[in-house]
Amino acid sequence: MDYRSLNHQIKPVGAAMNDAWQRVLGRLGDYTALVVGAANLRPSAVTFYAQTEQFVLVRILVAGEYLILRIAPEEDMAAYVFFVRTMSGQKLPSVRIIQRDLSRTRVPFAYTIESFVPGLPATTLSDEALLRSAGRQAGQTLRRMHRIAVPGVGRPNALGRWPDQSWYNVLHQISALLAPPPVDAMLFGEFERSVLALIPTDERLNLEQPCLIHGNFGPEVVRCTTGSHVQLEMIAEPSPWVGGDGLFDLARGLCAIYPDAWREGLLDGYQSITPLNEAERTRLALLRLLTNAWIACYRYSRALPHEAALNEALDLFDGLIMA
Repeated sequence: MDYRSLNHQIKPVGAAMNDAWQRVLGRLGDYTALVVGAANLRPSAVTFYAQTEQFVLVRILVAGEYLILRIAPEEDMAAYVFFVRTMSGQKLPSVRIIQRDLSRTRVPFAYTIESFVPGLPATTLSDEALLRSAGRQAGQTLRRMHRIAVPGVGRPNALGRWPDQSWYNVLHQISALLAPPPVDAMLFGEFERSVLALIPTDERLNLEQPCLIHGNFGPEVVRCTTGSHVQLEMIAEPSPWVGGDGLFDLARGLCAIYPDAWREGLLDGYQSITPLNEAERTRLALLRLLTNAWIACYRYSRALPHEAALNEALDLFDGLIMA
C-alpha cells in the first residue's frame, strides 16, 4: 500500500508550526507505515481523519473495520491513556485502546491504535429535543465518571505516577492556558481580575478526594448517533487534566456559549439520581464564574464569539459580590 498521500503539511490547530508538528505532518505516511507494520495490520485503506490541538488522527480500514491511529506530536499521552482505560474499565462510553506505545523508541512520538466510534458531536444537533436528550445522557455519564476516585489531581506522568500537587495549582495551570495576561485585562478590570485570581484559593473549593474528570467538557466532545432518538456513543478528547473536582466538568458544560436545551438537559441528567447539595451548589457557582471568564478570554483571543460567556461571568460576579 502507498502511504505517501498522507505526507503533507497542515498547520496545527491553535498551535505554531513547530518542529515536532512539522516532522509528524510532513512524514505522516511514512510514520503510519511504520506503526501499521509494527502492529501487523493489513489495511485496505488509510486516510487522514482529523486533527485537534493535541493529536493527529489517521483512519485505517482493516478487514472491513475502521481503526484510528492517534498520534501525539508533543504530548506523552499518559493522561489520555489513563482517561480512556478508566472509562473503558468502568464500561462508560469511550473508545477502546487496542495497542499503545508511549516510549517514542520506534517513532518520535507517542501513539495509540483505537477502535473507531461512529457519531457526530452534539454541537451538530439542531433539534432542541434531541440536544436536550444528548445533554441529559451526558449529565448522567458525568455523574458516573465523578464517582470514580483517582490517585491525585492534574495528570499522571509518563511513568504513571501522579505528582503531589494541589487542586489550586491545577486551576492555576488551566487559567494560564485559557486566560493568560494580557488577554484577561482586555475583558476584565483590575478588581475583577483580582477576585478571579483569589477564587481558586477559596476554602469552599478544597478537594478531599479527586475523581476522574474530562477537563474540557462540552457538547463538542460528546459523540452521538441519531435517528428517531439520540444515543450518546462516547466522551471524546479529554484535556491534559484528568483528575480533580467533577463539578469543574459540569461548570464547563454549563457555559453560556452553549444552547439552553443542552444546558438544561445536562444539569437535569447530572442531578437525575442525586440532586446537588448546598455545598456543591456553592462550589458549582464559583467554578461557573471561573470557567465562563476563562472561556470568554480564550474565545476572545481567537476572534470567536465570546459575549455570552463574558456576560454570564459578569452576572455571576455581581451575584458573588452581592452575596
